[in-house]
Amino acid sequence: MPQIDERTEMLIGVDAKERLHQAKVAVFGLGGVGGTAFEALLRSGVGTIYAVDCDVVDETNLNRQLLFTKADIGKEKAVAAKERATAIRDDVNVCSENYRIDENSLSCHDYSECDCLIDAVDDVTAKIALIRYAAKIGKPILVSLGMGNRLNPSKVELRRLDKTEGDPLAKKVRYECRQNGIDMKNVWCAVSTEEPLVRTNKPSSMMMVPSAAGLLLAYQAIEIVAKPHASDMLNE
Repeated sequence: MPQIDERTEMLIGVDAKERLHQAKVAVFGLGGVGGTAFEALLRSGVGTIYAVDCDVVDETNLNRQLLFTKADIGKEKAVAAKERATAIRDDVNVCSENYRIDENSLSCHDYSECDCLIDAVDDVTAKIALIRYAAKIGKPILVSLGMGNRLNPSKVELRRLDKTEGDPLAKKVRYECRQNGIDMKNVWCAVSTEEPLVRTNKPSSMMMVPSAAGLLLAYQAIEIVAKPHASDMLNE
């Protein structure tokens, strides 16, 4: 056993660790939420990770997006994520993909072999496209809702979409799901119950809340992979 997985195996056992090594997870959006989720999955030994983002690293990302350093400014985020992955471990296959997520672009990609999809994008249209796509291929999807303008990581929770409240982004996603006939009981979300501290046109953010959401989504993805019936429990 590679030493990097020694503590992991002690915690979850040999069988669960091996299931992680065989697993495939797609992370859409590699910012404050998705970048943390990506790194948690990587360090946990998930065998194949799709890293999907259409953006490049900007200096303003560095206060909260742990995947990136000053040396990455100007690089495609998907490429920089893969480079970071190889600096941490060499037994995880990272598929870096640079494209804007919508119905058309998703139709050109195949994630049907993934065990789970993680939506960490901040565009409602892209979120609905991902939720529709996950339903089409019959895979669980874990969705990040509004994490901007907040500071307290202890207020981040995992909730079913139809049980969310007080989040404008959640309201928009619920509306679009109803319009598209999507069963919200099958969509689980990381949501902050903290009231926004400020109201700005461009969301303000520090590292704590987005990273808490990313860790929570990665944890739930690992539960789905490591415990075969976890995805069934999410749909109850």
